[in-house]
Amino acid sequence: MILWVVVLALTLLAPVRLAGQDSLRTQEPQDTLPVQEPEDTVLVQEPEDTVFVPVGPPKPEIYVAELSVFDGRHYLGPLQKVTDGTSSYDSQPTFTPDGQSLLYTAEYGYGERVQTEIHRYYLSSRRDTRITRTGESEYSPTPVLGDRAFSAIRVEADSTRRLWRFTMQGMDGEALFRNLDAVAHHAWGNESTVLLYVLGDPATVRIADLTTGQTEVVAQGVGRSLNKIPNRNAWSFVEKLSPNQAWISEINIGTREIRRIIPTVLGGQSHAWTPEGVLLMTRGSQIYQWDSEVDEDWRLVADLGNRFVTVSGIAVSPDGSKIAFVADPIPDVEP
Repeated sequence: MILWVVVLALTLLAPVRLAGQDSLRTQEPQDTLPVQEPEDTVLVQEPEDTVFVPVGPPKPEIYVAELSVFDGRHYLGPLQKVTDGTSSYDSQPTFTPDGQSLLYTAEYGYGERVQTEIHRYYLSSRRDTRITRTGESEYSPTPVLGDRAFSAIRVEADSTRRLWRFTMQGMDGEALFRNLDAVAHHAWGNESTVLLYVLGDPATVRIADLTTGQTEVVAQGVGRSLNKIPNRNAWSFVEKLSPNQAWISEINIGTREIRRIIPTVLGGQSHAWTPEGVLLMTRGSQIYQWDSEVDEDWRLVADLGNRFVTVSGIAVSPDGSKIAFVADPIPDVEP
């Protein structure tokens, strides 16, 4: 009986099995100490009429896992659930510059009215706090490079979508590029330059300059996934050539030159970069990698298909040690 309990416990705690490979188990260092939260972070009691929206079937959740590499291939450690998707829409995780916490979008309901706000989740203490509290919806939180601030898209009362900047405590909101009212996603290139995904027919990618206030269309017929490429003066985005053909392409921040990197995984949309410049991309329940130094084509990193999930909204921590993603609820993964 004791042997059976031990075997069962080890089975439940095993990391995600990677297709075609044995999983790499990463043990936490014994001298790792919890990271203390900033002194200016205050956990505010929610109003009594503020509740998460319990509508329909369980909604996607945010997960985080250790990310390690062995012999050129990346591996995921045991999954940790960040949110409770049984009653709310939670999405768009992104790591703070120190890699110690996640910003993400959470859904709230006020009677019949539904809106989204920005939350911060501290990975070490597993504490969660709401950092925006407005009468309008905010989503797509992104740290502003070189600043103790983050930016987000705000859906204003007239349904316009503009880019806003906030302090890390969710204060002092300021609209950026007021002449653009259909911004849906964005990625900072440096302290003053940002790449914008703007809704339209077709959707466009634009470079916006805070110093001049000017914006420039550089591509159209594009996907929503935008990223700054580590150690490169460039962004990456999904360039759609036809319904069945798309590329991961890059835009040089200085010259505005566009260069195609690699065709996307068929049907893939969300992508992210490791600090070493390895490209990760999701398709259905699978995560793939492409390393320009060693890979001729995409290589399968992890397959959660046996758990009947769809993976999206992928993000990698600045030091490359963790990965966060959005997925359908995965049974038996504890918060």
